Amino acid sequence: MARQFLFLFIACSLALLYLLCPISAEAPKTAKIVFWADREGTRDIYLMNPDGTDQVKITHHRAQDFTPVWSPTGGQILFVSDRDGTFDLHLMDPDGTNVKRVFEKEALRLYPAWSPDGKQIAYARITRDEPIIHIATLGEENEERIATGNYVSWSPDGRELAFISGWAEKKVKITLFNLRTGNQKILFPRKPIPSWMSYGAKWSPTGEKLTFSWQHRVPLKDFIETETIYTMNRDGTDVTQIIAEAGPRAILPVWSPRGDALLYERYVGRTSFHIFKVSLESGEIEQLTHIGWNHLGDWFDPAYALPVSPQSHLLTITWGDIKK
Repeated sequence: MARQFLFLFIACSLALLYLLCPISAEAPKTAKIVFWADREGTRDIYLMNPDGTDQVKITHHRAQDFTPVWSPTGGQILFVSDRDGTFDLHLMDPDGTNVKRVFEKEALRLYPAWSPDGKQIAYARITRDEPIIHIATLGEENEERIATGNYVSWSPDGRELAFISGWAEKKVKITLFNLRTGNQKILFPRKPIPSWMSYGAKWSPTGEKLTFSWQHRVPLKDFIETETIYTMNRDGTDVTQIIAEAGPRAILPVWSPRGDALLYERYVGRTSFHIFKVSLESGEIEQLTHIGWNHLGDWFDPAYALPVSPQSHLLTITWGDIKK
């Protein structure tokens, strides 16, 4: 009887451990870009190599799936889908399997970003048509309201969020939110001017720079095609134009894991969006997609990935702990 009880105890303990600590899916063994595209009448998520080869669709659902981002370990992809009726956050393995909603209670949540340790996510929750930045810990239902804004990006040291706001006034700005103090600081442009950014700013892998697209020629409606790609230091200095303003407009830049290249989108023939790559060392530009409408995404490289068991010196600050 004692042996049977011991066996039952061990079996139940292992089952509980599996439920509480599920085995992570295997991350890609080579660098992969995840992106979304409309090639067959629905928005689906694809993978491809950094040179544009081996493009593979990994979602096969009649729903609209978009804005995928890699987890820091590469073991999961976070994305938005309306497969349950409302555009909300979902997780899946890198091969498109094991899809599950992040929150049990549905809400309109968009444009997610991972914390550097992979334990938390930031995103915009739309409330009364207004985007509000929130933070949540994966596996928990509690959501922390941070600030009014959209297109959030989490700094590599885990201490700041960058997001944008000001669309209603057409004076769009990049704001930094300090997770330790709760303070907000307008980073760029320092003085409000008529300008436009189609999406947010993205931190470089080292956290020393950010990249963004920006249009500042007025009247704005006459110079839509001049929106293009820039980089700047994390203190807002050394604003550098990367892609010429000649058009068509270039938007949504994403860093390479090494920090030596940028992905971005631009119109081709004014009929579709495609993904391009520019080397920050040589300035060489390469078109990576050629079919349908294509949108970024994120770039993962196992050589620069967070270990499956996060190292303590890489862990970010937990927002709930800061407020105590």
